[in-house]
Amino acid sequence: MSLQFQILAGEACLDFVNTLDNRAIPGHALELLENYSALTEWALQAGLISARERRALLSFANSHPAQAQLVLRSAVQLRECLYRAFLRVVNDQPPAPADLALLGAYVASSYSHLRLLPHDNIFRLDWSVCAQRLDSVLWPVVKSAAELLTSEDLKRVRQCDVSTCRWFFVDRSKNHSRRWCDMKICGNRVKARKFYGRNRKPGSSGEKS
Repeated sequence: MSLQFQILAGEACLDFVNTLDNRAIPGHALELLENYSALTEWALQAGLISARERRALLSFANSHPAQAQLVLRSAVQLRECLYRAFLRVVNDQPPAPADLALLGAYVASSYSHLRLLPHDNIFRLDWSVCAQRLDSVLWPVVKSAAELLTSEDLKRVRQCDVSTCRWFFVDRSKNHSRRWCDMKICGNRVKARKFYGRNRKPGSSGEKS
């Protein structure tokens, strides 16, 4: 059974950063991208590749395991670079020059595969996922990051208010007041905790007898 990823950040690059779960809990970080198959499953759930493209990538990866492992390492390197960059952004600091340089290298490599394709009587920039390029699964992630870093939405990048979560997301709420990565997950936990605190009797230990 494949892992169900949480796709809720509003931008693929931030959902990608969130694939290291429990990052905010020392000693409890949970790696969700355990192998190349998991990386492609995340990309499928994020809407970056199709099921057919995933099957083709996995078929080639199974025949070239060493190459797949190198791409996985590159994916983790990219993810951690994005994490550091966006962490500084939410703290009103510019990303470190080394991270910008590394991200720039990913951009140069990924964008070199863009093609001008006809679309509804006009043209669009796009790429076709190539089964023999296992790193092609990262290209739309890089594009998402480049577009977010150069858009007005950059100032709306937030981290979940829950201290044990701290997932990234883009706050596109009407009043720009979104506090949690997901209302059903962290939002409900916070509200339940506050409700319990308001209704708890003085002196109660909260334990059942």
